Amino acid sequence: MSNRTRGTRGASSSRAPAVEDPRVDGVLRALEEIGNLMGRQAQERAAAVAQAAEAAVAAANLANGNNGLNGNGHGGGNGNMNRPMSQLVEHFLKLKLAQFDGAGDPEVAPRWIEKLEKAFEVLGCTEEEKVTLAVYQLEGTADDWWKATRGGIFPEGTAPNWTAFTEAFNGKYFSETAQERKLIAFQRLRQNQLTIDQYEAEFSRLSRYAPRMVENPIDKAWRFRDGLRPDLRSQMIALNLRTYNEMYERGQMIERDMKERAAASGSRFASIRDNRQFGKRPMMGNRRFVPPVRKNIGKPVHQSNWNCRLCGRKHGNGPCPSRTGACFKCGQLGHQVRTCPSQAPGPPFQGHDF
Repeated sequence: MSNRTRGTRGASSSRAPAVEDPRVDGVLRALEEIGNLMGRQAQERAAAVAQAAEAAVAAANLANGNNGLNGNGHGGGNGNMNRPMSQLVEHFLKLKLAQFDGAGDPEVAPRWIEKLEKAFEVLGCTEEEKVTLAVYQLEGTADDWWKATRGGIFPEGTAPNWTAFTEAFNGKYFSETAQERKLIAFQRLRQNQLTIDQYEAEFSRLSRYAPRMVENPIDKAWRFRDGLRPDLRSQMIALNLRTYNEMYERGQMIERDMKERAAASGSRFASIRDNRQFGKRPMMGNRRFVPPVRKNIGKPVHQSNWNCRLCGRKHGNGPCPSRTGACFKCGQLGHQVRTCPSQAPGPPFQGHDF
């Protein structure tokens, strides 16, 4: 009995080790991958939250008028000090702003500056960055001007600033003489053959150069009204409108109504013309219109009673004898009235004997 027991124990101790189940290993690896994936997703969510926070801060700065400048909330023109210039230029070029060559209408210059300033506001540029980007957009004669004058505008040791640049730029490309010409053009502006929309666009464009003339809303409205065509202006005066927008909108309505009336009138005349062409009489109510019979149709029209504008005499419809040299009596060439053969001889001279 004891021998069997000892044999059994020996057999148990010599048994081979248990084999691991491969399914368990697969489950463990799957759990490990899931954990790694969740970790990566958490990191991505954290990065997204950080980006959203940065965007919110930038939007808040822009709304507060900081334009993303310094972190203290004061403008000061410090901008984003950590942003490399190459990145700023890349963002600036994506806006695809026009370059400036100094040629053409002087009005192009201030408009170019305005577009640049809009871009600078979006990008949150410093004073120095504004000048750098503006100079980058100069070409041709404008670039030559800058190279020749930048030393005088910003002497060595002077930090570039936008105000000094724009003053020098406008002095060169939008001088007082050019501004005065625009002012005179605004004062002389009249609608004439322009539509009301075309006139309003020109009025708005030129009024930028006469701010004092339009700073009062009533003065602006009346100046707009006074430049309209007489047919529109008279109706505006009768309506006693006092604001610019009211006059513009009412002018559109009146002009549209006038065009519709003209089109309707034209269609009526066209209908009458077509009826005459095909032998039909136009309708007047429920009856055909019978035109009045004109007398003397087919008879020659005598114009002998008309006085000639050249000589002041009456000689019919032919050419004026003062030009042809013909006789005023019979119209023949070669003689004058006093020797005209058709002239009846006068009575013989009755003299007195002394």
